Amino acid sequence: MARAKPKADEVPVGWARWPQDQMRPLAQMRRHPKNPKTHPPAQIALLAELLKKFGPDQPIVLDEDDYILKGNGRHEAAALAGIEAFPFVRRSGLSEADKVALLISDNQVPLLGGWDKELVRGHIGSLRASGYELRFLGFGDTQLVQFETLPGPPGSFPTFGENIDTKFCCPRCQYKWSGNPKAGEDPEEVAEAKKTAAKPRRKKS
Repeated sequence: MARAKPKADEVPVGWARWPQDQMRPLAQMRRHPKNPKTHPPAQIALLAELLKKFGPDQPIVLDEDDYILKGNGRHEAAALAGIEAFPFVRRSGLSEADKVALLISDNQVPLLGGWDKELVRGHIGSLRASGYELRFLGFGDTQLVQFETLPGPPGSFPTFGENIDTKFCCPRCQYKWSGNPKAGEDPEEVAEAKKTAAKPRRKKS
């Protein structure tokens, strides 16, 4: 695993090289007191491991007073990883409303995206086959199972639970189910009533 504290003139393999004037000691960065985003210990621990493995690749955004507008979680994880300095960019002259909006949008906007499940399934399968530690992906065990489970054909039902007792059967398509869609209605009687109603009536002479 990559070292957390490289020398000033040394960058571990796989880490991005940042100019010294774009680095700032963590101790000089101030966590924003109005940051509404929570960071559970498990998330910070994983972020810290990722920082040790890959190094910083996304700067922390600071205002003119060194308060963190983007990257409060990265700051906490870097401290846990033992990294003393982190890349940063400065945003000066923003209104208080803009600062609050950045605190929220930085965390909310990424949630608007989705996943191409077929591609994710293939990537997970390849990574698993290579022995890669899938915990670095950030998915829980349940999510991994959901991604790796092959979907059935359109309109199909899950294979589990097909041996349950059935009480009703459609007289036309022979579909069986365990509950009546409407209380008091027998599906055979309903089908027969519809069949009778569809027959043309004889005109009286």
